[in-house]
Amino acid sequence: MADKRIVYQGEDGIAKVVIPAPKFLASGGTIDDLLIKCVPENCRDSADIVDVDTILSDRTFRNSWVTSKGKSVEVDLDKAKEEAKIKVRQIRTPKFQELDILYQRAIEENNSDKQAQIIAQKKTARDATADSKITSADSVAKLKEGMEAVIKEVQDL
Repeated sequence: MADKRIVYQGEDGIAKVVIPAPKFLASGGTIDDLLIKCVPENCRDSADIVDVDTILSDRTFRNSWVTSKGKSVEVDLDKAKEEAKIKVRQIRTPKFQELDILYQRAIEENNSDKQAQIIAQKKTARDATADSKITSADSVAKLKEGMEAVIKEVQDL
């Protein structure tokens, strides 16, 4: 049973994965016992026992995993797009701080060209979450690729 996992849809909308502890199994516990023990009663209708190799190995969009009875874990693309936007926001926050300092220096130097350049960079960073590489992605692979490209663009500002 070490090659089995329990998956269920959590109350928070995220798929949960229960991994049986070898000690539990060695002491005579079964995967069915574990399901009853670990899965909340109101989530059992989505619970299923699946092979370990059906669980996604890429955890990039882990908070977007979903499942239903008879299925293993899948990525909900719409949720993943929101998660990608959160990751971009996390990256751009320190970039905004950096650009704010540069903008203040440009004001002190009375350098209007530099101010205009920084304003454009801040707009690019602000608009990053609406980039079509994220919003128009039609697969998880394209979304991951697009998110990584947008993050690099923000970091390179």
